[in-house]
Amino acid sequence: MTTNGRFDSAYLRRMNCVKTFSTIREQGMVSRSELAAITGLSRATVSETVKELLDRGFIREVGHGDIRRGRPPVNLEVNPERFYLIAVEIDVGWIAVAITTLVGDIVVQHRQEFGRCDYPFVLETCVRWIEHLLDQKGLGREDILGIGVAVPGQVDLDHRVVNFAPNLRWRDAHLADDLEEGLHLPVLVSNEAMLGAMAEKWFGQGKNARVLVYVSVKGGVGCGIVLDRNLSLGVSGSAGELGHMTIDPQGPECSCGNRGCWEVYADEPAILSRAFQAFSSSRDSLLFQSFSMDSNRLTIEAIITEARKGDPTAVGVIQESGWYLGIGITNIVNALNPDLVVVGGRIASSELALEEIRRVVRERGLQIPSQNVTIVPTQLGSKVSLMGCIALLLDLLLEQPEGRINTN
Repeated sequence: MTTNGRFDSAYLRRMNCVKTFSTIREQGMVSRSELAAITGLSRATVSETVKELLDRGFIREVGHGDIRRGRPPVNLEVNPERFYLIAVEIDVGWIAVAITTLVGDIVVQHRQEFGRCDYPFVLETCVRWIEHLLDQKGLGREDILGIGVAVPGQVDLDHRVVNFAPNLRWRDAHLADDLEEGLHLPVLVSNEAMLGAMAEKWFGQGKNARVLVYVSVKGGVGCGIVLDRNLSLGVSGSAGELGHMTIDPQGPECSCGNRGCWEVYADEPAILSRAFQAFSSSRDSLLFQSFSMDSNRLTIEAIITEARKGDPTAVGVIQESGWYLGIGITNIVNALNPDLVVVGGRIASSELALEEIRRVVRERGLQIPSQNVTIVPTQLGSKVSLMGCIALLLDLLLEQPEGRINTN
């Protein structure tokens, strides 16, 4: 559920729908009485909410629970066959498309890489691959409840426009409208880090977190913030652009036009640049021997692998990268006092980097917030943004009484 601080008169009903649906999804199969016990909702509220979800076709009644006396209860489960959702992630040089059930199980997916980022080409590629996967699974438009799209940039949620995606070099891209025109399906577009936070709340490690921050480390650094079950948007929908907080006013120029932003020290291009410089001056490193002639072949995975083998240069690169990430995360911990920070991106697979992040937060963070935060890597891997798209769609679907996304 997203919020920009304004009270919604339908908030309670939406909250009950989200809580009920999420509990059924997490439990797999559950009775109405068990729902009331788990959620803390009254039996009357559970009955009303379950009826709404049944009428929409989001859940279904199945079998009976085991009971020795009395009338056997009817169990409920998320309907895995009636409707499907589409998730799309767009990044520099590639897109990923997946079709999922309402549970979030991926039934088919595809990743397409290319060497360009111009908007018309990416738009056409998205439309083509969505249509291809629909044909492949034999699904019609009536089977799809909506499309969610993750982009690495600032999104005007009210006008459904990608205002600025510096790494894609997009400005004022009407992505939602253009995809709807090409596919005749409702489309939601949001920032990939915000969606990562939603994914962690719905499907990942943040189910019980009160204040969750997701830190996405890819071609840039972005953050998503979830307060209880609500995605924090700020007054204009751009909350979480913490990758552009200034670390050094005299530092390198960032793609946003500012200087010394956190992401110019901590994102994947910064890690790779740091690594290539380090390996070029360390001829004993195995990575220097492998990549000295072609820095474009150097990967985050290769650096992490060599660090695990004990290559001192690789270890130094990973620790320095963790240090820079730790500096920014310390600022986040001090400012927001989260109980959970989830780190995403390929660097998150390095326990050495996570150890350095935690060390920096312990040493530099204020005592109370740093002692009460847990910092973990995402367990959703490369699917985190796609799963965030599904969470976004489900969140809005549960809000709208007709059970269909209305983007008008």
